[in-house]
Amino acid sequence: MKRTNIIKYIYQTLFLIVISSSNLFSQSGITYSEFIRRINDFFNAEMIEDLHSSFSNTEKITIWSWDVGDFSDDGHNDLAITYKINGDRQPIVYLRMFADVDGYFVKVGEFSFNFIDLPLEVGTNIKDGTCFVSQKIKADNWKILGYKLINGALLFKEEYASQKIEDFSVDTKTDYYNLWKSVKILNNKNNIVYNSKYYNIPSYSRGRLLFHGFNNIVKLNEVDFVNKGAYFWDGPTDCSAEVSSAYDDDFLYFHINVVDDFIVQKKCDTCTGECINIWFDLSNMPKAKFWNIEKNKLFVNDSMSNALFNFKVFPGDFLDFPPQVQSFSNDYLTSLQQISTNQIKASANLTDYGYAVKVKIPFSLLSFDITDINQEPYEMACTIEVQDIDNEFRPEEATIIATSQFNYSNSSTFGTLTFVPNNSWYGECNNIYRQDIYQTLLEFGF
Repeated sequence: MKRTNIIKYIYQTLFLIVISSSNLFSQSGITYSEFIRRINDFFNAEMIEDLHSSFSNTEKITIWSWDVGDFSDDGHNDLAITYKINGDRQPIVYLRMFADVDGYFVKVGEFSFNFIDLPLEVGTNIKDGTCFVSQKIKADNWKILGYKLINGALLFKEEYASQKIEDFSVDTKTDYYNLWKSVKILNNKNNIVYNSKYYNIPSYSRGRLLFHGFNNIVKLNEVDFVNKGAYFWDGPTDCSAEVSSAYDDDFLYFHINVVDDFIVQKKCDTCTGECINIWFDLSNMPKAKFWNIEKNKLFVNDSMSNALFNFKVFPGDFLDFPPQVQSFSNDYLTSLQQISTNQIKASANLTDYGYAVKVKIPFSLLSFDITDINQEPYEMACTIEVQDIDNEFRPEEATIIATSQFNYSNSSTFGTLTFVPNNSWYGECNNIYRQDIYQTLLEFGF
């Protein structure tokens, strides 16, 4: 049976790792001295000395894979190695990453990984500005993690996974920095039976300070997410958007910054114009699930939800006519929910490149209890659509760009919104200067 693209990528990565060592050491690793001999052409003596000083005893480690490349986007070579401590009976390999910082080799990260049979099952590769490490979890189950150094912050940028679930191969990718996810499922005949790509919008508590390295802004500028009117779409300067979200005890907030080269205002009830659609599927939480495999059968949640909520936002004319929000649902609404619609608020203003809209939606309308967000992120199905009209007399030429490849009648086409608790983050990040900052603060008496 043919392998999936991710499986092929994993084997290509491991192949590159293996051929970087001689055949003599391909199954036993290489000594540290042999490793230094191989990287001498890439780095000067001072940087090699920085590398020496980062290990307490270089005689007690064996190098199993290494790669040279730029994962900090500064135009200089960085280094990643996986090594095992000699004599350690635990099946553990360590990934250590070094970056060229102003001509010095600085250790920017170290992580441990378990292996099953051989340390070679954990390998590293630097590609496309990211340092990858691949790990065999078990037969037909692999994982690849990607790390990137951005302005002193080491990000856990992305994660690939390929696994066998009964008769299906499931490939997933999560990009924690660009905030998108993808899932591809193939049957035992190597036919794609499910394929989805969508954005996840992380929502932090309102007023929370986000540290450098964590991203909460979804950028809509790819043709893959132009669900209607791609023929009439002239690129990101024609229509694109940035979406972010926040929450407090009572409301869910959205800030949508739209790039639009020509704004058409809705002038009457039957007229068309620019608008933003916010969609929720409240039947799909606290962990949005769009598919399931059971008894060698794939079940896709491709029917229409009976708990749909849609908020259609018209930005107004930015002068005399304020923004309008129309709310719709196919679910039964209690009297309290109906009263809560009066609490929906929106504001809009013109920007240099289009317009920006802010919306707040009461949790009481969504029958959502914010106390459900405890220690773990809480996820619901959510998609944001931005409609662009360039000619009010030709509404059929509208362009719609969204956070998922969306069809409201198909629940599996939703994107996601993740409520992030105050003690948590979406993704991982480590500031490589943290220890220096601590030391400086201590010297000043903090």
